[in-house]
Amino acid sequence: MRKFLPFVFIAVIFAACNPTEKSAEEHIQEAIQYHGGNGYSNLEVEFKFRDKDYKLYHNNGIFKYERIFIDSTGQHINDILDNDGFKRLIDGENADLSTEDSAAYANSVNSVHYFALLPYNLNDAAVIATNKDDALINGEAYKTIEVKFKQKGGGTDYEDIFMFWFNTKTYDMDYFAYSYHTNGGGVRFRESINSERVNGVIFRDYNNYKVEKGTDLTELPALFESGELELLSKIDLEFQSK
Repeated sequence: MRKFLPFVFIAVIFAACNPTEKSAEEHIQEAIQYHGGNGYSNLEVEFKFRDKDYKLYHNNGIFKYERIFIDSTGQHINDILDNDGFKRLIDGENADLSTEDSAAYANSVNSVHYFALLPYNLNDAAVIATNKDDALINGEAYKTIEVKFKQKGGGTDYEDIFMFWFNTKTYDMDYFAYSYHTNGGGVRFRESINSERVNGVIFRDYNNYKVEKGTDLTELPALFESGELELLSKIDLEFQSK
């Protein structure tokens, strides 16, 4: 064991001599600051996504996420997820939901808001962030950050894996990807095509690409540049500022 000590000592000295090498957590904080910083803590916005209306409210730890739409039978549905949990109002009355339905609706509402709020959610204590090799995408340099989640506090999708590409100069989140396990699993790659600053926070529209299941996320920038990814949909958020 002792013969390895000099190597460890040298490695520690080498790391100490490279103060510009930031941790993944530091890169994430830079990205959050660029995209809105303290603006995320007190935020109220409304937007439309795929024919449904959404409301997002943050007030120093208090949150409320809503989804509002008319269902196929003409009923007015208001799904509400907040610090107290989830509830569904049908024509203004509390709906009696099964545990399974409640969890599914809550996850659906949370998912839309979660993606809209990236990279802010990477502040979560369940996040495990790791630096990966920098990438060159369309001639621009990007810092690559892999994000996994602890089981405790990581939600029902804690096994999902994300990869983020932040512009090394601005920390703009131009691309991200994720592998997921629900509904049979899959891989997605998103390309930012539009950004809008609403109440001090940057929100984005994306081209959403389908990727062959099992593809390593680190391979996606090269596959994207070579045109090998299939465009699945567009993620467009129509905002009304409050």
